[in-house]
Amino acid sequence: MKALILAGGRGTRLRPLTHTKNKHMLPIGNKPMIERIIEDAIDLGIKEIIINVNQGDKEMPALLGDGKRFGKGIKIHYIEQPEPNGMMYPIKLAQDLIGDDDFLFSAGDNILTGGLKEHYKDFKKKKSDAHVLVVKRPDYQNFGVAVMEGDKIVKTVEKPKEYVSDLVLSAIYFFTPAVFESFDHIKPIDPKKSGKPEYYPPVVNNWLIDNGYTMTASEVTGWWKDTGAPEDIILANRLILEKECLTKDEGKVVDSKVEGNVEIRKGTKIKNSVIRGPVSIAENCTLENAYIGPFTSIGEGSTVRNAQIENSILMGNCNIHDLDTILDSSLIGWNAEVTQKNGYPRADTLYIGDDSLVQLSK
Repeated sequence: MKALILAGGRGTRLRPLTHTKNKHMLPIGNKPMIERIIEDAIDLGIKEIIINVNQGDKEMPALLGDGKRFGKGIKIHYIEQPEPNGMMYPIKLAQDLIGDDDFLFSAGDNILTGGLKEHYKDFKKKKSDAHVLVVKRPDYQNFGVAVMEGDKIVKTVEKPKEYVSDLVLSAIYFFTPAVFESFDHIKPIDPKKSGKPEYYPPVVNNWLIDNGYTMTASEVTGWWKDTGAPEDIILANRLILEKECLTKDEGKVVDSKVEGNVEIRKGTKIKNSVIRGPVSIAENCTLENAYIGPFTSIGEGSTVRNAQIENSILMGNCNIHDLDTILDSSLIGWNAEVTQKNGYPRADTLYIGDDSLVQLSK
């Protein structure tokens, strides 16, 4: 079996962070989110992984390399998507690389607990041609959904206006090569009336079902997050830290109080501070006269001095200093500085890029 992982798209809901970074590289628990699905794939025994990227993307290959750093025998290939033709179109682009193998198909920004082993076992047990992970959600109107009869899917519907099912399609599938046949017959759709038809999942799914192929599902009983918006990133970081963060003390801690599960990686120096876990602090950070509250990830090379932060993510090389107010539920991009203006006039000075959001306290 092989894996096809999506790392294209524009990440418009995560701007301005995604003006300069591929959204799949954003860290969750101090690890680029795409690495989490890669590790889940490798845990299934998959050795060959195909990453779909935007045309001209050099960042993702630079981050992931050829696969060697993930273990012996792991190979990563990259395919460029010339234009955004929809989530399912990379299947067609990857056909020659996948060949006659079954394959895992997943978005690179989906985070879930428990890994994929039980879902893969279910796929093999049911001997289906396509198998999708589904999640029961009350806000099903915002997603594609699966209509079930017994253990088989009889139809999938994109963003239903009326109730047909509350089983939301995740962006994680298992396919046999039967799926390639669909692209000889299907056409893209335009449910948003955007003028740009795309290959949405129901187009492919329903062709398979209507033409005698078997499609099944297994339900994610833990949590699953499609990390498409800032609040999703922060919540996913919180859930990952709750589940995975373990106490690790590889740095230097002086005159400080560390409570709960706190990961402190090599080269980090902490002085006269309070850290309340779960918190992940990456390599070569400096914390002085700081309070770091629960569910915070601090990226490599960052400095926090005379400041308070909680439930937030610092991407890396951030400089947060001399603040009277606490930063809460914040995403701070790479190389960013946040400080307080002293002197008069006591006004706020902002340097804001396109698509930014700033919320000032009174």
